[in-house]
Amino acid sequence: MTTMTPRFTLNGTAAADTAVERARRASRNATLPPSGPGPTVTRVLVTPAMAMDWLDNANTSNRKVSDAHVQRLARDMTSGEWKLTHEGIAFDPSGILLDGQHRLWAVVMSETPVEMHVWRNVTREALMAIDCGKPRTLCDVLRLSGGHGDVGTTDMAVLRAMLGGLAGPVALTSSQAADELGKHAAAVKFAVEVLPRVRAIASASTRAVIGRAYYSCDHDRLRDFARMLGTGVVPEGGSVAVVLLRQFLCEKAGHSRQAGHERYTKTQRALVAFLKGEPISRLYAATQEHFPLPEEVAR
Repeated sequence: MTTMTPRFTLNGTAAADTAVERARRASRNATLPPSGPGPTVTRVLVTPAMAMDWLDNANTSNRKVSDAHVQRLARDMTSGEWKLTHEGIAFDPSGILLDGQHRLWAVVMSETPVEMHVWRNVTREALMAIDCGKPRTLCDVLRLSGGHGDVGTTDMAVLRAMLGGLAGPVALTSSQAADELGKHAAAVKFAVEVLPRVRAIASASTRAVIGRAYYSCDHDRLRDFARMLGTGVVPEGGSVAVVLLRQFLCEKAGHSRQAGHERYTKTQRALVAFLKGEPISRLYAATQEHFPLPEEVAR
């Protein structure tokens, strides 16, 4: 049986192809899990060769592979953040893979052996129950792990936008999210609190700028900026930049990545003008990052 290799971009196409070929060559000595009476589970160190063998010989009817999900898992494996859980790999009585293809592809692409629980003799009927429960969101995982308080979707959206900056929001695995939230929780909380929910104004993009500025700007000035932007009440002689930004945000609401980028860059430019007292007449997009995160300054 021939398995089509997904179009991964973890380390570039050439590197991905090389990882698959190395795993396939090594897989010649690998074997499928043996059968036995009733469902059984074993803790196994799954190597790239084993994973490739199972994907090539047992993965006959699984769903379409999500490249992004594989890349997230592979990053955890490569960085040593992979954790052994009750979830793992499942085969039916005939040795056909029922669950775990994304984990197996991640082992191959990361070229990293990891421990997993391997279930054998799981019935086809059980397939109907796999992944049918309500999936946990990233926020659910962070709450369960403890130490981060009541993390909401707004907090995570702001964090992702802060980390991405001009490049746009970044995707995070649960371990990456936990690490980054540990570093930037105060900035995220500040941005969400000073700019409460206001339609078209308090987006992750606008809050991300405030969150980044938290590290280098006067907090009282940031509160003034957020208050004027949120309420629309700008004192006489106040910053025209805030008025221009609010007008833009109200007129250009949208949920596309491009719209988010434009909100981010113009919020940056408006905040710079506000802090410096610049009398601007038009609001252009910022072309450079004015508010770097501490780890970006240290590079």
